[in-house]
Amino acid sequence: MTLHLTRQQATNTTQVVSAQAVMDAHAKSFSWAAKFLTPEARRDAAQLYAFARLADDLADEEHLGSLVQRTQQLAELRAQVLSPHNTTTQAGKLGRLLSQHGVDPAVMAHFMDCLVQDAGPRRIETTQELLHFAYGAAGTVGQMMCPILGASALGQSYAMALGVAMQLTNISRDVVEDAARGRCYIPAQWDVDPKMLQAPTTQAQSAQAFQAIEKILRLADDFYAYAQQGMVHIPPRNRRAIDVATALYRGIGRKILRCGAAQYWEGRTSLDALEKTWLIVACYAGRSPFHKAPRRDVVRIDLQHLAGIPGFPS
Repeated sequence: MTLHLTRQQATNTTQVVSAQAVMDAHAKSFSWAAKFLTPEARRDAAQLYAFARLADDLADEEHLGSLVQRTQQLAELRAQVLSPHNTTTQAGKLGRLLSQHGVDPAVMAHFMDCLVQDAGPRRIETTQELLHFAYGAAGTVGQMMCPILGASALGQSYAMALGVAMQLTNISRDVVEDAARGRCYIPAQWDVDPKMLQAPTTQAQSAQAFQAIEKILRLADDFYAYAQQGMVHIPPRNRRAIDVATALYRGIGRKILRCGAAQYWEGRTSLDALEKTWLIVACYAGRSPFHKAPRRDVVRIDLQHLAGIPGFPS
């Protein structure tokens, strides 16, 4: 049978392949997990990821232009994704997709505003500010993923919490890289000198810096445990993918803790193929590789700090 595609169908197919290629190249952990999504969910998740990657690169990568230029481009992307019917750009296409899924525009607006604020050097001052950043950078993405996965509205707060947990894991892994960019997400109130984060010169400095990284990972673990309770709101066909994604991200944090301060500054922590395979097999067998009951009061208080943000799930 010969397959004939219209020009529009061919364009759409190319866009899906392109978005998937971006996710495969840059989201190593989630790309593994996304293989377990339904084709429709995987397509839409790839489109969301490709846009988020574009926006995040503009915030992070100085070679893409001056701070003023990159901030202006982020503002343009924000306008396009929030007014999707006026443009045929990648941002407009994603905006229409999110609208079809019933995503509150305030959620995407907060995601974009967070990236604009994060485009230059930054120092987080308090734990509350850290959580605000983690929600803006990734908790919002969890909310946007929720309807893409076919999850009910009851899953919103759990999806948000999972995004926060993953962002905290990213922060704990990327301390050295962020320090090189003039960014420190370890709160100043934790009393850690940012200068020691990139390359501590003594064992005492290494131990002090690593204690802060451990603290971020313990906070992440509370949010992972809270999010785990909401998996029941995801349809079974997509639930396994999120189980896998959660296990892989959590596995990175556990590996950081297992290797300790002695190895942390030797290079960015990642899971090898064997470690990923073990975690995936455990998920397939219906056994969570990590067991931790959520500290409900801690997470509840943390969520109260975020409750006033427009679009935050009630």
